[in-house]
Amino acid sequence: MSVPSSAELTRARVARRVVALLLVLAGIAACALSVLGITGGVIGEVRFVVTFAFLILGPGWAAAGFLRRAPAAHVWMLTVGVGVATTLLVAQIMVSTGEWRPAIALYAMTALSVPLLLRHAVVAQ
Repeated sequence: MSVPSSAELTRARVARRVVALLLVLAGIAACALSVLGITGGVIGEVRFVVTFAFLILGPGWAAAGFLRRAPAAHVWMLTVGVGVATTLLVAQIMVSTGEWRPAIALYAMTALSVPLLLRHAVVAQ
């Protein structure tokens, strides 16, 4: 097994930071489009894609950002796994309590994920 060079580590750090920043923007955009009540047309489709991408990747990337020097495949598997699990857990809680409020769930998940994503984007890893 070869040891990654410092240039490869630097590229990986930059890539992780860029992904974290893109997910912060996606979370903010998803919340803004939700507040505006956009549901149809091209912007409605954009809202769906941005919201879906954030909910699947945002919480997971916030958790995966704490992995140090993990292979990219492990980071992405953890990201998707945590994102899907978190989204399903929140949905199950809403169904079980009879309080179906997906917009509030989106805001809460964004509020919890964005500070961690910003940390991963700013702090040297």
